[in-house]
Amino acid sequence: MHDFHVFRQQQFEKCLIQTKTFPCRWAPDAGLGYGEPVFNFYGQFPYWIGEIFRLTSMSILDSVKANFILTILASSIAMYFLARKLWSNTGALVSALFYAYAPYRAVDVWVRGALNESLAFVFFPLILLFIKEFIVSNKNIYLFWLILSLAGLTLTHNLSLLIFAPFAIIWTLFWWWQNNRSIHKIYDLTSAGLASVLLSAFYLLPVLFESSLVTLNQTTSGYYDFHLHYATLKQLFLSTFWGFGGSTWGPNDTMSFAVGQIHWIMAIVLVVLVLIKKGKRVILFLISLGFFATFLTHGKSDFIWNFIKPMAYIQFPWRFLTMSTLFLSLACGAVAKFMPKIILSVLLCLLLLLNTGMFRPDIWRDITDEQQFSGKLWDEQRSSALSDFWPKSAKLPNKFAPTKPEIILQTDLYQKIRYPIVYFPGWTARSNNQILSVFPSGDLGLVTVRAPINSEIKLIFEDTAVRRIGNIVSLLTLALLVFWKIRYAR
Repeated sequence: MHDFHVFRQQQFEKCLIQTKTFPCRWAPDAGLGYGEPVFNFYGQFPYWIGEIFRLTSMSILDSVKANFILTILASSIAMYFLARKLWSNTGALVSALFYAYAPYRAVDVWVRGALNESLAFVFFPLILLFIKEFIVSNKNIYLFWLILSLAGLTLTHNLSLLIFAPFAIIWTLFWWWQNNRSIHKIYDLTSAGLASVLLSAFYLLPVLFESSLVTLNQTTSGYYDFHLHYATLKQLFLSTFWGFGGSTWGPNDTMSFAVGQIHWIMAIVLVVLVLIKKGKRVILFLISLGFFATFLTHGKSDFIWNFIKPMAYIQFPWRFLTMSTLFLSLACGAVAKFMPKIILSVLLCLLLLLNTGMFRPDIWRDITDEQQFSGKLWDEQRSSALSDFWPKSAKLPNKFAPTKPEIILQTDLYQKIRYPIVYFPGWTARSNNQILSVFPSGDLGLVTVRAPINSEIKLIFEDTAVRRIGNIVSLLTLALLVFWKIRYAR
């Protein structure tokens, strides 16, 4: 796979053990060994799950594999429960299988290795389910689970939240319009959204107020300019190409951007059936959302991308295949209302026949954690994604960090020691319970400490005021949420 989750899982665990802090914010071996504040900005939730697997004595490699497997199984179950509220049990099974075996799901897992985005597929149907059920039943228990699901998505993949939010709002307005249209329900759902933001404050506040200190803005330029990554109609609807490469400029990409031929064909069949037999409007609504999401992957939607500036952070327009997969899969379950079970069986067999070949690895490496985190492989991981979270105050390094600090100035009374750690707000030093002066020095902006001669120095990466406020807000919100659940949300 293309992503770095095995390394990041290892770094997350190292952060927990070495710094004994939660939530983790620093990846000590990233950035060519100089460290980077990866977890201050990147979604942590998948690595929390990974640590649960680690508690069962799984290797780091196996825990990441188990995490990927969980994203497929759990998302299918979540889709089943959502679809069951719209269609029959049989229709729910159809939607769940269409959701699991969509081509983009295989791209996320076996090509991109996008663990966070793959886990986001679990939260999409759950959030839609809890919104709908609250509007229909007005039970607070659905608000409680909605808050947790929204926070889970936020802590998993903020780009998926950005992609999903407009569709969730449209979904909310649709069901609100179909029911008693009480303005109080809009207030309640808005409050739930705000509560999820407060619950995620320990992560969101640093992202909002400290991302300007690192090179995150570079992830919208060069290769990551969205203008370079639109999909073509052939790639979306007709191509059966499958590759383990990447997204490139023009139509010569070496990975698939297919909506899924059986997905879009069944959607069109459903439109015809609904118009002929006057089926539920919700079917047309879901298909419209699915095809609109598909439109956003194509160059003809460029005017929307240019008008809504924050969309640049999505980087790749084909990421909207997440929404296409979500709504077309949900809609496809409606075929159970129009077709006999024998036809449905043939349909599902066709789905598996066409798509299961995508769900396989390109290369299988039978290696251990020891091999993964040593030698050339270890160097490759430490040097990967160097410019994603590197502090702006420092130049990018071109070689690995030394293993020991160096004394750059020494007098009879004090010394200046430069550590092979890039400086970022939060680094503090103590000696005999006294706080020492810490500042960046050199082209690489390395952590430098001014300390008395022969003193024992302890370096600690602590929370800044913004991070502490976020931690406190999240803890208070969690406590209030638990109290509200016990007292009111039943």
